[in-house]
Formats: sequence, C-alpha cells, structure tokens
Amino acid sequence: MFFKFLFDAELVRRNHVSDAKKNCKYLVKGKIYQPPHTFDDDTWDLFIESLTKAADENPKYELHRFVVLTLKVLFLRISELSHRDYYTPFFNHFRLDSSGEGWVLNVIGKGKKERLVTVPDSYIDNVLSRYRSSLGLTPLPRIDEDSPMLPSRKTGAPLHQDSLNNVVEEAFDLVIKELVKTNRKQQALFIAGASSHWLRHTGATQALDESNETMLAEELGHASVKTTVEVYVAPAHRDRVRKGSTRKL
Repeated sequence: MFFKFLFDAELVRRNHVSDAKKNCKYLVKGKIYQPPHTFDDDTWDLFIESLTKAADENPKYELHRFVVLTLKVLFLRISELSHRDYYTPFFNHFRLDSSGEGWVLNVIGKGKKERLVTVPDSYIDNVLSRYRSSLGLTPLPRIDEDSPMLPSRKTGAPLHQDSLNNVVEEAFDLVIKELVKTNRKQQALFIAGASSHWLRHTGATQALDESNETMLAEELGHASVKTTVEVYVAPAHRDRVRKGSTRKL
C-alpha cells in the first residue's frame, strides 16, 4: 500500500514490492477454498449437554453456558458481546420487534456497524430466561433496563473480551473432559484446537438450511452477500468438485 501511494503520487517510478513478489522463489500464488471451521451436530449437542450439566451443578457455569450458546445461536463474534470503550452490551438490547413477530438483539459489530439479529423463541425460553434468572432478574428484560449483559461475578462491571475469551476456554475444557472420560480423544483434540469463532461459523452453517443467503448476510453483519456465499455456500467450488468426481478414466 505504501509503494502504491508513492507510485500514484509519482514519487517513485515503480512498485518494488511487486517486483520482489514476482522474483521471490518462496512465494506460492493462488488461493484455494477453505471451508469455515465448524462443530458437527453431535459435538454441538455435547456442548449443550456438558454446559447444562455443569450449570446445574454449579451456578458459576451459567455464564459459560450463556456465552457459548449466544455466540453460536445468534452468530456473534466474541467482541460483539464484550465491553468496549464506546459500547457496552446491555440486557435491554434484547427487545420485542416492532412487528410483534419475535425478538431481536441490537448489536454493534466490526467497524462500529449496527445491526439487528433475530432471536429464536427457543433461545429466549431456554437460554436468556434461564441466565437472567440465575442473576436474580426477571425472565425477560424490560425496555428501560440498563443492566450489563455480562457482569463480573466479583465487581458487577461488564466483562471485556479477554475475560470472555477465558470463559469460552473454560467452557471448551468442560466439553474436552467429557470426551476424554468416554475415550473420544480424537474429538477432544479437535476441540482443543478450536476458537470462539467456530461457534459463529457453526450457527451460520446450520442456518443455511432455514435462511437464504441475503437473510444470513444480514444476520452475520456481512457488508456483501457475496462474502456470505463465498464463505458458507461456495457454489463454484462445490460445482467443480461435483463435476470433477464424474470425470471418466
């Protein structure tokens, strides 16, 4: 970018970075399709089972259950649940849509871009209401309620991203322990290498069966439907593999 600026300003006669790339013997060109990292249905069911069991036995893990299920079901980035200098997620960011058809969540995403994410009734009943009850709150948030969505157990202050990363890691560890107990070590290793973003990818991939690409792009906060298609649908890649598999000997 720097040399492009200099070249456009006619301060240099050529872009030396481009020259270096052309002559570099270690540079591999081209780009192949890489599907998003996701958890399969059985593994995701184990997440729900393990986190629910942990929360039933110790209220401390209600936070872990809420964070993991929220990231997956509402397709959120972990930063979108975190306290930032310019934004704090509050419970009243959940609200009944003006249409009366269902609940939505107001989110500030990448680039401070605001969007509404639709919220399933099953999430309201089994995730949000349960978590709020564990905090001593009413099952549903009021429109004038300004309580932080993710308060610290010690101070009550809204949690930053570093703290939420730790929460997700601890949640993953709970699932890994369950897998190790049942001698499913390969699955345990798979989850050990995962990140919170896999939850967003898992939710989006599963939602493809119920939403079209345009709707999913809005839920994810993608600036272009093309991004959603390239990441989650990849029709060109799928068509090429399908046709390639039928080539004759």
